[in-house]
Amino acid sequence: MEKNYDFIIVGAGSAGCLLANRLSENPAHKVLLVEAGSSDRRFWSRIPIGYYKTIYNKTFSRVFDTEPCEGSGGRAI
Repeated sequence: MEKNYDFIIVGAGSAGCLLANRLSENPAHKVLLVEAGSSDRRFWSRIPIGYYKTIYNKTFSRVFDTEPCEGSGGRAI
């Protein structure tokens, strides 16, 4: 494995993969794409509509809340 990279992308979701693909089109760039999760073969994680079944489920998502702030009316979102 390389020790030096031009770009390190954390998260191999659709946006991370797209970004890694675009950056690696230039052969001069060394790109590392890392993902925390493992391969998931569960039904709802393999179809697009499954997003709505998994977004608030702690099995599939880390479900982080923001800190309350003025811009959200003092609410944590």
